[in-house]
Amino acid sequence: MPQLKISHKALFAMLGVLIPSLLMFSALVIHSTREILHENMSREVRVLAEKSAQSLAELMEKSKGSLLTIARNQKVENLVAAQAGRDRQQVTDSIAALEQSFLDLQNLDETIQAIRFIDADGFVMTKVREGVVIPRQGPLVPGLDLPAVSSKRGRDFFVNTMRLEEGEVWVSHLERGWMEDEEQWCPSMVRLSTPLFFADGNRAGLVIINVWGEAVGEMINRLISPVEGSAFLIEKNLSEPARNGIYLFHQDSTCEFGNQTGTQITIFQQYPQAVTQAWMTSNQGVVIHPESKDILAHYAYAPDQQGDRSWVVVVNAKRSFFLAPLATIWTRVLLSAALVLILTTLAAVFFSRSLTRPIQAVIDGTRRLSKDLDSRILVQSKDEVGYLAREINGMAASLQATLAEKKQMDEKVCHSEKLVSIGEMAAGLAHELNTPLSNIRALSSLAKKELAAENSDPASLSNDLNDILEQTEKCSQVISGLLSFARRQNPEYACHDVNQLIEKSLSLIRIRSENKGALIDFQRGADLPAVKVDGHQIHQVFVNLLLNALDAIETGGRVAIVADVADNRVRVRFSDNGYGIKAEHRHKIFDPFFTTKEVGKGTGLGLSVSYGILKSLGGSIEVESSAGGGATFAVSLPTGDY
Repeated sequence: MPQLKISHKALFAMLGVLIPSLLMFSALVIHSTREILHENMSREVRVLAEKSAQSLAELMEKSKGSLLTIARNQKVENLVAAQAGRDRQQVTDSIAALEQSFLDLQNLDETIQAIRFIDADGFVMTKVREGVVIPRQGPLVPGLDLPAVSSKRGRDFFVNTMRLEEGEVWVSHLERGWMEDEEQWCPSMVRLSTPLFFADGNRAGLVIINVWGEAVGEMINRLISPVEGSAFLIEKNLSEPARNGIYLFHQDSTCEFGNQTGTQITIFQQYPQAVTQAWMTSNQGVVIHPESKDILAHYAYAPDQQGDRSWVVVVNAKRSFFLAPLATIWTRVLLSAALVLILTTLAAVFFSRSLTRPIQAVIDGTRRLSKDLDSRILVQSKDEVGYLAREINGMAASLQATLAEKKQMDEKVCHSEKLVSIGEMAAGLAHELNTPLSNIRALSSLAKKELAAENSDPASLSNDLNDILEQTEKCSQVISGLLSFARRQNPEYACHDVNQLIEKSLSLIRIRSENKGALIDFQRGADLPAVKVDGHQIHQVFVNLLLNALDAIETGGRVAIVADVADNRVRVRFSDNGYGIKAEHRHKIFDPFFTTKEVGKGTGLGLSVSYGILKSLGGSIEVESSAGGGATFAVSLPTGDY
């Protein structure tokens, strides 16, 4: 017995709703979290880049302040005044005092790598580097006959600074320099210089300081840990293509100052154009690396307030780091989803079992009812299923009563139709009985006279009695046929010969056909299998079809009966050459009470009853007809082994 699939359907339905919902919810959570993390990290790296650029600006402003403070130092002014007087001894004493002052200043500010005083002719009068006074062993200063440390007359920083006004500061590139008498590059640094003036307004020279680039690197290194990402400093220089895009600071030192070291490494080689273009065209912003999906925030600082040169701080936040919380969230979402799925499955199983058991009982009871209307569904629950069971039981009882009533009604209708057929055959049957009865009467009178005579012939009397018996047998057969046709009997299914069923039906309408002058042509089927039907009911069908055919033909018309086998069923075709059936009536001829006969000549039940009888026997009836072209009714009956 097939079992209900409600439990599976309930589970699949709940999972079908739940799983997409969980997937959508999980995707929404992950997407929202990713967006939040991305937004937070973008904001954070933007702030880091901005603060780093501000720190860089503060460092440079501090260095500028230190430079201007040094330039206004009394000892610097004393050396300027001594130079103006061209007093060799006074200049020598002022240089010594200034060297000590420079040493003290370096001790106070560790970011300063070197301090120099250069006169208006480019001679380095004094230089302190990394806490050491550099000896003056260079060319002699004209007019003072004093050796200088070196001469910087043609250097860019000297030329550019000597063009500035008082209080202005020139800032060099951040780059590696070199030391006198040494072949290797020294660490990176930036030079800041400011001009000095005599009392009469003429230029007296300049003061220059070298600020360690390491201070910048340390500041950038503190922005973000290697686990989180990286930070570096690049130069945007529109006027010097060789410096545009070089690294000024990088965690990989081999990338720094590619223009000086000969590696020629720039950002354009290591980052896509979409990223570098943003760095080179805007002063600040955030871009996403198209391949790694890292977040890159940049902020530019112009050390000399000129638009053609900027130092750009870049903070690179690794995607793997700022999206790391997603792994934890994803794990928790999966655990939560698994828990929800387990609970849903348990709920579906409980729901389905609590529902399917009584429903299965209802189905089993309904199946029993389909075979035996006397049985009932045994579900006593007070819920909807119990209510359904009680309603089905009530419906079964009502149906049982209705079927019993319908059966009685069908029997009455069927019997009534038989009586109608008998009425139509009554005239012929009366003649059928009248002839043998008249013969019996005449023979009886003759026999009586012979018995009354003294010379009666026993042989003649015996012949008369035999004739009376023969005529009586004919009457008995006619009356027996009528009684058999008209009698109410319960259906009895048995195997019958179709040819015999047709012949018996023809005997019942013989007188009617003779009175009509109809020609009935019956072609017996050869080697027909037996049909398993109720003989009395089939007689009624055949008689009804034959009477309808006789009513449809004119006097002297023809009715043909052909029996054969088609599709493993016995088929009997009743064809007439009567007036046929109109097309608009064809779909209604099997409807109860539909008739085209005159009032009082038909009940409209004959074909309807025949249709019902054949359907109950497992047979069928079909019609082929056209107006004026006769009609053919084909009856199909199941064989005995069907």
